[in-house]
Order: sequence, then C-alpha cells, then structure tokens
Amino acid sequence: MVNSFYYNGNEYIPKDPNAGSTGFILASAASSAIMGTLPAFARPFNKQLVKEHSQNYLYKDAFEKSIQISGLDKKGVRIIPAQYFRDMSDVACGQNAFYTPARKTITINTDKISIAGFHEAGHAMNDLKGKFGKILSKLRYPGYVMAALMGYVALFSRSKPKEAPKDAMDHIKDNCGKIAFACWLPTVLEEGMASYKGIKLARKTGLAEPLIKNMKKLYAKALLTYAGRATATGLAVGAASMIMDYFTRPKKVENDSFSLFG
Repeated sequence: MVNSFYYNGNEYIPKDPNAGSTGFILASAASSAIMGTLPAFARPFNKQLVKEHSQNYLYKDAFEKSIQISGLDKKGVRIIPAQYFRDMSDVACGQNAFYTPARKTITINTDKISIAGFHEAGHAMNDLKGKFGKILSKLRYPGYVMAALMGYVALFSRSKPKEAPKDAMDHIKDNCGKIAFACWLPTVLEEGMASYKGIKLARKTGLAEPLIKNMKKLYAKALLTYAGRATATGLAVGAASMIMDYFTRPKKVENDSFSLFG
C-alpha cells in the first residue's frame, strides 16, 4: 500500500514506482521519434550538394582565390584538399567540409564541393576577424553539452506537487525544452553569419550572380538542418519532461465531504 503524505493541508498519493518506469520508456520513445525527423531537415541540403559535384569547376578557382582576397592567408588559414585522403569519409567523398579553428584549416574536397568552401571561409572570418562571431563559435560545444544535459533533467528529475514552492532546479525542469532549444541558437546564428560572409566573399571574387543565387539556395538549406536540429531538440526534451511530469507528479486526493441528512 502506498503511503500518502500531506502538504499545505492537502493530501497527496505518490505515483507508483512502476509508473515512473513506464513514463521513462514513453518519454524516451517520444524523444527518439522526434529526433528521428532530423534526416528530413538535412535531405534538401544533401541532395543539392551531390548535384553540385557536376558544376564544381565553376566555383573552384574562385574559392581558392578567396583565401587571398579575404586576407585569411595572412591570418594563417590553409586549405586542406580532402580528395587526397585515402579514407572514404564524407569529407573525402565531397559530402561535407569543415573549418578547424585550432589549426586554421579548411578541410574540403575542392574537386567536388568548392561551393561549400566560401561558407567555411566565413567560419574562418568569424573566428579570426570578429568578436561576436568568435564568441558564438566558442559557445557551440558548451551549447551541445547543455542541451544534452537538459535531456537528462527531463528524464530523471522527479515532480513535486503543483502547490509546492519552486526552487531553481524546478524552474529549469519546467523550461528544459526551451533551454535546450536556446542552447542551439549560438550554433544557428554562427552558421548563418558564416554563410552571409561567405556569400559576400564570393561576390568579391567576381563569381557570376546566377552562381551566387545557387549558392544562397544551398546555404539556406544548410541552415535549415541546424534550425531543424535546434527545434527537434527543444521539442524532444520538452515532450520527455511533460511525459515524466505526468507519470511522476504526486496525485492530489480529493476529499469530498457530504452529509447523510443532506
């Protein structure tokens, strides 16, 4: 038999321990289902990126010149041609590219996706030529960690009666979905800044306007993948929190008094 307890003059019955286990299973399933939508956000970008392989020659020379035009070469930035890698990584295959701040390198297959190189140069400019962009860049990985931590808060924090006073941890739990979403915003903003600067840089190289428009479409689709991850993470954590709250919050006992004589 579950022992009841009293708070603020009201009687409460704790939820059965098995209810918490059921809530955990359902919350985990709901979170996984929401995060499972991420490939849909990335699909438009991946599809166009593969198409760009056939017209890479239109962008390659301009991208390679952009490092000098931007002055990034004087900051020590180098291009690492990933097509010479012997592995079958997504970078070597022309499906991804990245800028490494610690090494000041842009790793990219310049024989396939030079169009993406301007965006990576934008990351380099954020890192080396602007305080705000650098701050956003440094917040990226702490944001990932905090967003993951909010998932643990949603799954493992137990609820109190609604009438109980709330401490800081209770407020975090109540808003963990929103916090998880906010933790991704520095990444989304920094990615947007990198694309904006990359497009401006592409224009300085003399790249034709139709190619710039094509680049804008690709970069918009890339940003969608990050915005989608931020949204899905917030919804997944929020859903898990609501489900666990439902299964773990103590139930208030309603004492209906009545008279035999009416």
